[in-house]
Amino acid sequence: MRSLRWKLGGALLLMVVVSVGLMAYLANLSTSREFRQYLSSGDMMYTGAVADGLGQFYARWGDWSDVQKELDSFLMSRQDHLVVVDSSGIVAADSAGQWLGEKANEVGLSGGTPVVVSGREVGEFYLAAGGLTAGRGRWGTGGMMGGMMTPVMDTAEQDFLSRVNSSLWITGLVAAAAALLVGLVLTRQITRPIKALTEGARKIASGDLGYQVRTSARDEVGDLARSFNAMAAHLDQSEQTRRRLTADIAHELRTPLTVIEGTVDGILDGVFQPDHGRLTSIKEQTGLLTRLIGDLRDLSLAESGQLKLERCATDLGELVRRKLSQSEAAARKKDIKLELELTPELPPLYIDPARIEQVVTNLISNALRHTPGGGNITVSLTGDIARETGKRRLVVSVRDNGEGIAPEHLPNVFERFYRAGDSRSRGEGGAGLGLAIVKQMVQAHGGQVWVESQPGRGSTFYFSLPVERNESE
Repeated sequence: MRSLRWKLGGALLLMVVVSVGLMAYLANLSTSREFRQYLSSGDMMYTGAVADGLGQFYARWGDWSDVQKELDSFLMSRQDHLVVVDSSGIVAADSAGQWLGEKANEVGLSGGTPVVVSGREVGEFYLAAGGLTAGRGRWGTGGMMGGMMTPVMDTAEQDFLSRVNSSLWITGLVAAAAALLVGLVLTRQITRPIKALTEGARKIASGDLGYQVRTSARDEVGDLARSFNAMAAHLDQSEQTRRRLTADIAHELRTPLTVIEGTVDGILDGVFQPDHGRLTSIKEQTGLLTRLIGDLRDLSLAESGQLKLERCATDLGELVRRKLSQSEAAARKKDIKLELELTPELPPLYIDPARIEQVVTNLISNALRHTPGGGNITVSLTGDIARETGKRRLVVSVRDNGEGIAPEHLPNVFERFYRAGDSRSRGEGGAGLGLAIVKQMVQAHGGQVWVESQPGRGSTFYFSLPVERNESE
C-alpha cells in the first residue's frame, strides 16, 4: 500500500472500527448491568412487600392456618409462585399446590426469606415472581434462588434489552460510517496539497524553476506549500542571476581578449609594428583581465564565506586620508575637488586594512567616474550607534554631486555587473564589479552598505564597520 491517501484512510478506518466497537461493547455491558440492577431492585421491593404482608397476616391470626386462602392477595400476578414454610419447616401454603404439608428440606427448599413478627421468626417464604427469583436458598425443582436476589429476565424483558443493544450497535455503525466519510474527506484535503508539492518537485527537477504550487490552505501543509513556492522563486531568481552572470563574464572577458587578439594578429600580419605602444595596449588588457578574474575570485570567496581576513588594529581615518591623497592626480585631471571631513579621536578598528582600502578605493573611483568636471567629492568619517544592534560603529560616506541614480536602480547598484543606464557603461572604465566588491568586503567585516541618491543632485555611498573587536572571527 504505497498511497499516503490509502494509508491514512486505512488507519482512520481501523481507529474508527476499534473505537466504535469498544464503545458499543462497553455500552452493552453497562446497559445489561444497569438493567439487571433495576430488575433486582424491583424484585427486592416486591419481596419486602410480601414479607410485610405475611408478617401482618401472622400477627393478626397468630398462626398460618388460613394463609393458603390468602396467598392470592400477596401475589402481583398469576405467574408468581409463593411458598410459605412455618417455623417447624412444614410447607404451610403453596400457591401452586405442589408441596402443601411437606417438609421444606425434603423438597429442596432451604434458606428462604424469614418472616419476623415482634422480633421472632415465625416462618419463611420462597417467591418466584414472573420469572424473577427472590429470597435465599434453592428451589427443589423450580430452579435457583439462593443468596441475594438473582434476577432472571422473562421474554419481554429479554426482548427489550436486545432492542436496546441492537440500537447501540446500529448507532455505532452509523457513527463509524459518518466518521469514515468525514475522515476520507479530510484525508483528501491533506493529500491533495502533498500531491501538488510532489508534482512541483518533479517540475523543478525537470528544470521548470518558475513552477508555483497552488494552495489556499492556512494550516501547516499550506505553510509548507508557500515555503516551497518561495524556494522555487528563489531558485528561479538564482538561475536567472547565474545566467546573467555567465553572460556578463563572457562579455567582460571577450572585450579585452578581442583587443589582445586583434593587436597580436595585426603584428603577425605586419599591419602593426611590435612597438612600445602596441605592447603597452596588450599589457593593459591583460592587466584588466587579471583584475577582473581577481575581483570575481574575491566575490566568490566572500559570498561563500571563505574569504580570509588578515585583521589587525587599524586607524581608519589615516587609511581614508591616504587613499584620498592617492586620488588627487585623477581628480585634478577632471577638475574635481576632493574634501575630507574627519571626526577627531576615532577609535582604531580591528579590520583587514587591505580589504577596506579596496572598499575605499572603489567608492572614490566610482565617485570620480560619475562626477562631472568642476564637481566636488566629499569623504567623511564619523562615529555613531547602530540602531539595529545598539553598538558603536564608524561610518564612512562618499558624497558626489554627479548625475545621481534613479530610484528604481537603487536596490540593485551593489549587484555584480549592474549598471544603472548608459551613463554607467563599461566605456567609462567600470566592469560592474566595484560596488559588488564593496558590499561583500564590508559584510565580511560585519558591517553594512547603503546608498542615498537623487537624480541630478548626486549620490552618497555609505559603509559602516563595528568598533568592537569580534573575537570569534
